[in-house]
Parts: sequence; structure tokens; C-alpha cells
Amino acid sequence: MEDIKLLTLNYLNMKLSPLLIIAFCALYFPGCGSNPKGEKDAISKNSPDTLVIKKIRNELYICTCNPDKSFPGGAGNLYFQGKWKQDLVNRQVDYRNCDERFLIQWDLSEIPEGIEIIEAKMELYCNDFKGDKQGQLVYEPITEPWSADIGYSKKPDTIIDDRVLTDWPKAKQYHSIDITNFVKKWYYNRIPNYGLMGYSINTETTNSAVFCSSIYPDKALQPKLIVIFKKNKA
Repeated sequence: MEDIKLLTLNYLNMKLSPLLIIAFCALYFPGCGSNPKGEKDAISKNSPDTLVIKKIRNELYICTCNPDKSFPGGAGNLYFQGKWKQDLVNRQVDYRNCDERFLIQWDLSEIPEGIEIIEAKMELYCNDFKGDKQGQLVYEPITEPWSADIGYSKKPDTIIDDRVLTDWPKAKQYHSIDITNFVKKWYYNRIPNYGLMGYSINTETTNSAVFCSSIYPDKALQPKLIVIFKKNKA
């Protein structure tokens, strides 16, 4: 440090220009002329925040095997998504070509006002999977109100153009679906938040994913929506 001070004095004695002196000080004394509070505070204010949402307004499982019944064959603890093909028909059900779907409407009231949404991913825990992974899973925003007491025959319409496709999940793991586009449109009031519908396409064989619902006994395995956002500058 003494050598640096001596070097500085020598430069001053040589009557260097003020600009050169300032540059020299900035090089050897980084704190010279900087914001006393530092730049870290400014950066942290713009860093993304993460919100985990678990509150759901409405959810429903429906299928063609029993088209007039909500949550057929279950108590609502599980969602089924895909196709189930079995040579079984009786008075209650027809499993020969069962189209399994679920509907879920997230409660977005926890998202702060005046923020910029960066990413939103829905995570569903796959409790079980049966099939050869033919076809794909589909997720589409719903265009009209619906209730949890309807069957497949009264399923609401969806926006096919906003469709999100994913591969089949693995059993005993979380299945992550990027629904950033849906959440942005709901949050910024571009479309009403009637939730989304999940089903499958191009599935000619049995392929059925079983997901835990919001009333599944193990709360750690219930659905969650992870939203990454930034607070807008004042």
C-alpha cells in the first residue's frame, strides 16, 4: 500500500491531467467514487422471486367409460389422464376405449399485483403409469365455466391453439408442465381463468397416467404451481 501511495504522489508531482488522476484512482482504489451502498442492493431488487401455489379452486376427473359421472371409480384423490383399453363392459362402465381427462383451476390470488411473470410450471406427482408410452399428453386452457359435478358428456371447450404437449411421465416422480402462456393470459386478464384440461392424443393402446389430486392424503404429493416472477420497478 505504501508503494501505491508513493506512486500516486509521483504522478501528482508530474502534474498529470485531472482525468488521468481519476482513472488512476479508480484502478487502484475501487471504492473511489462508487455508490457507498454498493451495486448489490440494486441487483437484488431485480432478481426473480419464486412463489409456490397449492390452492386450487376446482378440480375434476372425467372419462368416457362412465360419461355422466364425475370422478368415476374414485373418491377424487387421483386424476387419470390418457387412454384405457380393456375388453370389459357392464351396466356401469365401458372400458373398451376409455378417454381419461382431468380439469384443474388454479387459484392465482396469491400472485402479487404489478409483477412480471417469467415462468410458471405445474407439477403433478405421478402415482402410477400403465402403458407403452404411445402418443402424447395434452394440456389446454378451458374457455367456459364448469363445476366439479359434471361428467365427460358435459365437458367444457378448450383453446386448441394454446395447446401444450408433453411426453408421458415416469411413475413415482413429479411431472412438470410449462404453462407459462396460460398463467400469463389469466394473470393479465387476456382470457378468463377457467383452468385447464389434460388428456392425451395419438394413443391407440392403453396409456394411463395417475396423478395425485389436491385432496390426496399425503400433502407433499399434492399438485403445485411454481411461478417465477420479477417485481416491476416503481
